[in-house]
Amino acid sequence: MNAQTKSAYSLLELLIVLVILIAVTMMVIPMVTTRVETGNGRAQTPNEITTQATMNVIREAMIGEQGVLQNVGHEPDAIPRHVTELVDQQPPERVQQTLPQLTKYDPMFNIGWRGPYVMPTGTNVAGQPTLVDGWGNEIEIQVDFDGDGKVNREESKFIRIVSAGPNGEIETPTDISNMVPGSENEPSTLTKAECGDDMVVFLSVPDLRE
Repeated sequence: MNAQTKSAYSLLELLIVLVILIAVTMMVIPMVTTRVETGNGRAQTPNEITTQATMNVIREAMIGEQGVLQNVGHEPDAIPRHVTELVDQQPPERVQQTLPQLTKYDPMFNIGWRGPYVMPTGTNVAGQPTLVDGWGNEIEIQVDFDGDGKVNREESKFIRIVSAGPNGEIETPTDISNMVPGSENEPSTLTKAECGDDMVVFLSVPDLRE
């Protein structure tokens, strides 16, 4: 009897401890996952952290040592205009048609398309593999600012990676007529207030081949 009673009490104690642990875990997890402090003291949500990490990957794919601008940036019109282009092995159709010399990579001169530059994280509304932010929206590349279907050398100085943020709408203005090129994350004339709740990474574009 004593042995059975002791065993029963031990099981009860274990159940009580388990319930306490579950209760504590349920209280701690929201505290850990809801907001995370960043290096500059600003708290970010998990969606923001995911978005920032994805945008950093895109940034590296664009201007890193093995990035697309190192390969085709000497021809501004070959610069990707959509993140979907970064996940493709073949260059965009416009590059194949107008800049066929860039369709094959030349390792000696480090020139030519050598995609895919990054792996997709989701799909867009057309079902294409793409890169999405923490809210599931496709991240955008802003570079064809005048919307004429071409990218000139002046526009290539202002490349931005933009997430629509929580509201799902891009608010960052594309007018660069009065802007001066700034450094990464510190644009000279574009303020956070102008971007709404968008998350924006401003690329510090390397010197492009003439």
